[in-house]
Amino acid sequence: MLKLLLFCATVLTAVQANGELSLLQIPSSLEFIAQNRVEQSSLKNLLAGLGYTTTEEDNQSHIRIVKPFDLPESLVVIVVNGVESLHIADSKTYPLHADEDEEATWHDINTGIMNRGSRNTLVRFNLGDGVIALGQSALGELKTTPINNTSLTALNPNREDDRKALEEVQLLHAIAQKVPSVIKADSNPDVYWFVVSQIKPVIDAYGKNSSAEAEALSLLKKAIMDIAQAFVKAYDNKTIVAVVTNDGREAPQTRSVTLQRQKRDTNDKVDLNLAKNYSENYPVIFNILLWFGVVFFFSLLAICIAIADMDPGRDSIIYRMTSNRMKKDN
Repeated sequence: MLKLLLFCATVLTAVQANGELSLLQIPSSLEFIAQNRVEQSSLKNLLAGLGYTTTEEDNQSHIRIVKPFDLPESLVVIVVNGVESLHIADSKTYPLHADEDEEATWHDINTGIMNRGSRNTLVRFNLGDGVIALGQSALGELKTTPINNTSLTALNPNREDDRKALEEVQLLHAIAQKVPSVIKADSNPDVYWFVVSQIKPVIDAYGKNSSAEAEALSLLKKAIMDIAQAFVKAYDNKTIVAVVTNDGREAPQTRSVTLQRQKRDTNDKVDLNLAKNYSENYPVIFNILLWFGVVFFFSLLAICIAIADMDPGRDSIIYRMTSNRMKKDN
């Protein structure tokens, strides 16, 4: 009986992948509201901050738009696999439940934007592919600067795991250097998705709370801050920068179940005469246009009536001029 209970506890723990959501930059036009932990599947609601409507089944939208006419122009997400927390200073941090794989979250975000048919920049970088695979990327040619080995105290560049982790860090710095010259902000919101996956092998090799882990995380946080500052400057503060971490446990594969449920719900709604879904800002804009039209109409009507009923009278300049001319003609 005890073995069975331990087995069940192990299974339940395996699917409860935990992590952290850190918001490094969010414009003043938005407000992020989260009372408890955030579900990773609800991160697609960050699209609402870019002006897109989202369909959240559990009605757990964490984004509130404060200024609907000053929305951000980009979303930047850095996913760090195998690390439960980064403890980034000066960031708004929320506990995260990784109820789905990050690739499934990216798929939903990518699909949500592509369905609108806009000319957006949608980029997903798996930094674990290395500089050779990412050399010619959507941001142009990436060239990394070799790290100074003398500055390393615990990591060994000759070890494969350490070398790959350092290469990911250098790729982030290379992207940050490329951003100012490549990115041109426009009215089409862009999404940049970066995946860091080589820190976990370093932690597995050296152990948690080791000096190698501390050095790797320190270098990673510097690179993340570097790339965040680059995007914030490129988009003139009109960007959302988020860091998503998870402890590396296997998240449940919920995408196929979710897609099947969406297809079933779509088929059920085909024969129904449903009203359109409007943005929460629709009533505000509608009332502004409605009452402006009403006031303009009655103002114009009053002016027309006043002009039609105008009687200059005998004391007006018009009467005196016409009266003198009539006497002269006579």
